[in-house]
This record gives sequence, C-alpha cells and structure tokens, in this order.
Amino acid sequence: MRIRFWGVRGSIPTPPTSAQIKNKIRKIAQRIVSENITDQHKINTLIDSMSPVDAGLIGGNTSCIELRADNKILIFDMGSGLKNLGNFIMKHDQNADGLEIHIFISHTHWDHMLGFPFFGPAFFPNNKIYFYSGHPNIKERLELQQDFRFFPVALHQMQAQKEFIHLKHISSFKIGNLTVKHLPLYHPGGSFGYRVECCDKSFVYATDSEYKDLSKKNTQDHIDFFKDADLLVFDAQYTFEEAIHKEDWGHSSALVGIDFSIQANVKRLALFHHEPERDDFEIDKILKKSIDYKKMNYPDADLKIFLATEDLEFQL
Repeated sequence: MRIRFWGVRGSIPTPPTSAQIKNKIRKIAQRIVSENITDQHKINTLIDSMSPVDAGLIGGNTSCIELRADNKILIFDMGSGLKNLGNFIMKHDQNADGLEIHIFISHTHWDHMLGFPFFGPAFFPNNKIYFYSGHPNIKERLELQQDFRFFPVALHQMQAQKEFIHLKHISSFKIGNLTVKHLPLYHPGGSFGYRVECCDKSFVYATDSEYKDLSKKNTQDHIDFFKDADLLVFDAQYTFEEAIHKEDWGHSSALVGIDFSIQANVKRLALFHHEPERDDFEIDKILKKSIDYKKMNYPDADLKIFLATEDLEFQL
C-alpha cells in the first residue's frame, strides 16, 4: 500500500501569507548565521534536511489522500488537493485505454468536494470513476455543486464514465484484492470513515468526526474499526480545549486520537484536517504537545505520531 497526502487542511484552502513566508526565511537565515555556514552546498544540504514546518509548507489544500495498492487507484475525499492529484495522474498514468479510479467521499461539505470540478481525469471519456458514499444522493449533490449558477462546467460535461455507489449499511466489499469497510461518524450532516485492508496491511481514514461521549459503550465501534491499523488518519483540527468549547462543530483533537490509537493498537497516527487559522509553527506545537502527552500517559507504547503534510508519501 502506497499512501500520499495531497490536501491536509480543514474547512477552507489556506495559502501561506507573505508574513508567514518571511518568518520562515528569517528562521532559516538565523540558523545559517548561528552555525556559520557559508558554503552554498552546505546551505542547500541544511535546507533540504529541515522539516516542512521549518523550510517548506505543511500545505494549504483541503482533504485529499491517494492510496495505491493491487494496481488500483483509490482517492479519499475531493478537497482542493484533488486538482494536483489529477494533474499527477494525467502526467504519469493517463493512457488511451482509460483508467479506473475509485473515490471515497466522507461527506459533502465544501472543503471535501470543491476539487472535483478541476479533476483532469474526469474529462477523459475512456476513464471510469466510481464514487462511494454513505449519502444516498451523491450524484445530485455533485450536480448541484456544478449547477451553472455556481460553476461554468456541468457534471455531465465531464466526459468520464461515472458510477455512483450508495453504501447503505455498515458492511465490507472488495475492489480487486482490497477489502473496504466504512463506518458512520458524528459530524453535522453526517460523515463516514473508511478502512482499506490488503496484503496484511490496513489504512483507516477517519476525518471530520466529533467524540462527545468517550465512554466504552459509545466508542467501541470506533476502536474496533481502528483495530491494529498500520495508519490512522485522524481529525485533529482542534486542541482538546477547543473541542470542548466548540461542541457540535464536528471535529476532534489529537489527544483523543492518541487515546483511540492506544486502545486500538494503531501503529501510526497522522494528525490531519489542520485548523486554517493556525500557521505551520502553531500546528507543529500541537504535534509536540501530542508527543509529550503520549510519553506521559503511554510511555511504553510504540505509537508513532506525525503531522499529515502535503506531498508526504510512504509505503505500508
């Protein structure tokens, strides 16, 4: 299983401001001066070795993750990151015979849908796109998004073949050798998490969910769904305090994700759906506090915690 993050922000696309970029440049310059580095090659090596927080970007595009396994292309959510993923597919995968693409939609709030009208592969007639959703009227929702009042190109003008699959019940199904499961999540309007299993590896996508009652009775379904996952992508938009004060806004915190991960024996936890009001350094502070929380409360656990960042790619 190969995973790549194309969009990691929540709520609205968040390009960096000039002030944020200048702040990063200052910090890089300060480090070069403090370490007395004058050789250009050493400067390049230093910058290349620095994290996206310090010398790059966490990313401003909204939710979109690519999964490749068993020669299948799976996409989770269609936020603004989908545009760049579509460009990548057209450059590296598109052929005259057409492609088969499977898109899993957590829900239809703007930040998870706005990338599809710009998805290049949807304009190739020989491509076939499967849309999976727990919502019964996903086709109508896409058509409405591209109504002429809101967008100049209608859904039917995107010439790829389309099939809309309503996931009616909590169940599992096969795409080739991949097993896919889904689970309803608590979020305004309804949301769904997805789990993919293949070759003894498992990936869970569980964004846009609020956990108001953390009793075992109300969380056991989630623990079972996350169980032994090699990677859990989890909604960490709020701090724990913000999640308390923003009840019914539909989001969670990194600390809840850590508690779930420990109970479910998750191996890697990706903090995802970053708050648009926070710059990269503020988001990095949340990561550091999360790691400290894990060390203090679960010192013997082998859970790895990291920030989801655009273009981050790894193999499970």
